[in-house]
Amino acid sequence: MKYLYITLVTLFMFGPAQAQLDGPRTYLAAPKKLNILSAHFINAKINASANNLSFITPGTITDNNLYMLTYNRSQPVLGRTFFSNLIVPAGNITATLNVDPLGPGATSSSVFQHGFGDLTWLNTINLIGAEELMIKDFVRHESPSLLYLQAGITFPTGQYDSESPVNIGSNQFKLKLGLPFIQRIGPWITGKSMTFEVFPAYTIIGKNNDFQGQEVEQSGLFTLESHLTKDITKSGYLSLDYSYMNGGSSEFFSKETGMLVNEQAGQNVHLIGATLGLNINDNLNLTLTHNQTFSSGNDNVSLDGTVTKITLSWIFHDFQNKFKNYMGD
Repeated sequence: MKYLYITLVTLFMFGPAQAQLDGPRTYLAAPKKLNILSAHFINAKINASANNLSFITPGTITDNNLYMLTYNRSQPVLGRTFFSNLIVPAGNITATLNVDPLGPGATSSSVFQHGFGDLTWLNTINLIGAEELMIKDFVRHESPSLLYLQAGITFPTGQYDSESPVNIGSNQFKLKLGLPFIQRIGPWITGKSMTFEVFPAYTIIGKNNDFQGQEVEQSGLFTLESHLTKDITKSGYLSLDYSYMNGGSSEFFSKETGMLVNEQAGQNVHLIGATLGLNINDNLNLTLTHNQTFSSGNDNVSLDGTVTKITLSWIFHDFQNKFKNYMGD
C-alpha cells in the first residue's frame, strides 16, 4: 500500500501546466479521476502578446504579465485515458511601439492594457500505451511509449481594442490539433526516470474581422515542442526544452474596399530553454520554465524575446484521502 502511494506522489509532481507551449511531462499516463488545479505566472518580453504568440507586431517590445488558472481532469473515454483541460488567462501588457524606426526622426509610443485573455479548452485522448487506468492498473502500468490525439479550441473572449496594435485577446477563434508523444528511456524508477517527448501540433487560425480598420486573415501555425527530461532527485526533475514555430503569415484587407493593403510573412523561429520541476508535498508541486528565442528565419516577423513561467499545481484524487484515512485507522 505504501508503494502505491509513493507511485502516485511521483506522478503528481509532474502535473500538466499547459499554455501555448505545453511543457515537459504533461502527458504522462495518469489514473482516472485525477484532478489538477494550477496557477501560472508568465513574464514575457517579446514582440507579441503572451496570450497570442501567433500574431507578431514588428517593431514592438511588449512586457507581458500573464496570470492563468488551469483545471485538468483525467476521465476515461471509450476505454482510453482522456484529459480535459480548461485554461483561463488574465493579465496586463505594456507595449512600446517604434514609429518609423528607420527614419531620421524615429519616435516611440506606449500602449497599456489589462483584462482577461482568450479562454482555451483542450481535450487529449490516448491512442497508444495508456488504456483506461484505475489506481491498481496505474501502478502496474509499464508502457514505454505513449501517443495521444489532441484537439483544442480557443475562444475570442480576451480584452481587445481594434485600434491597438497589441492586445491581450486575439479576436480570433483557433483550433489546435496535435499528436503528443512520450518515449520512456530506461526503467521508470523514482529518482532515475528519463523521457524524450515530442509534441507536434497545427493551429488553424480564424479571421480577425476588426484590426485598425482592416480584416486580417492568417495561415495556420505549425509548432514542434520537444523535451529531454531526467530526474535529479526523488522529488525533482530537469528538462532541456526546444521548440520550433513556423507559419501564421497574414494578409490585411481594407474593411471599406475589401482590397488587400498589406501582407506579412509567417514566423520561422526556434526556442531553447530549461524546466525545473519540484515536488513540495503530497499535493503541491512547483515548476519553473525559461525559454529564449534564437535563429529566427524571419527577423522582423518572428517571435523574439524571452518567456519565463512559474507554476504551482495542486493535485488531488479520491485515493489520497482514502489512503490517509486508512493509515490513520
